[in-house]
Amino acid sequence: MDMKKAKRWADGITYGLLALALIGFMFPFVWMLGTAVKTPAEAMAWPPKLFPAKPQFQNYAGIFDGSILLRSMLNSVIVTAGAILVNLFLASLAAYGFERMQFPGRKFWFNVVLATMMIPSALLIIPLFFIVKSLPGSAFGWLNTYQGLMLPYAVTGFSIFLFRQFLLGIPKEMDEAAEMDGCGKFQTYLWIIVPMIRPAIGLVAVFTFLLVWNDYLWPLAVSRTEDMYTAQIALKFFQGQYSTNWPLLMAGASVVALPSLVFYFALQRFFQQSLSNLGTGVK
Repeated sequence: MDMKKAKRWADGITYGLLALALIGFMFPFVWMLGTAVKTPAEAMAWPPKLFPAKPQFQNYAGIFDGSILLRSMLNSVIVTAGAILVNLFLASLAAYGFERMQFPGRKFWFNVVLATMMIPSALLIIPLFFIVKSLPGSAFGWLNTYQGLMLPYAVTGFSIFLFRQFLLGIPKEMDEAAEMDGCGKFQTYLWIIVPMIRPAIGLVAVFTFLLVWNDYLWPLAVSRTEDMYTAQIALKFFQGQYSTNWPLLMAGASVVALPSLVFYFALQRFFQQSLSNLGTGVK
């Protein structure tokens, strides 16, 4: 009886701590939504209030009035979608090569791929900038272009590693059976491997979306004109040199954050499957 009581107390404390953690994580988002429907005076009032007496929902219409946010969000959609597709294809193909093919230096080059995961992305900004600038296309290379914005996300070490972990759980006999049926290496990858790593595809797609959609530094370095700005850069236009329109900024931030939530919930099933299969492969 005492053991059951102790277990209930332990469970109660655990759930209480989890509830406090959830409140801590959710509070910034609730505060953002509350500030988005305030007037500028209410946003700066003291003591602060979580929600205003009369919500100003017209703030959401005001963020598109005379701003570049709508065009910038379209740019973010194009860049993010392109980066996801290219990363899924190149990373899964590279992982297939590392796991299924034999070639000199295979382990060495895979270790190089793993080493890239330990390099902070900020350190790569300058060399990537000069690479993009030197690519053929115009006098400024790929600067201020969609392909220039996508390039750093075209394939990532994390994506290759994750796909390879899933491939470890797929029996090689399936490749041999496909070859006996007349499939080449690429056909085996396309028709046998890809359908079996769908959970990993969902996980990589979610992480790539969050990485590209929320990135600020690289688009700021590559974009030369306002018509190529992404959504994260467009939010700075609600900040002045001496003052900030906090309600419009929070309204814009909530609109920009919405696609991330929608994309995650749309792929939540694959996300959960990939986490459960990670490390054990596909059964």
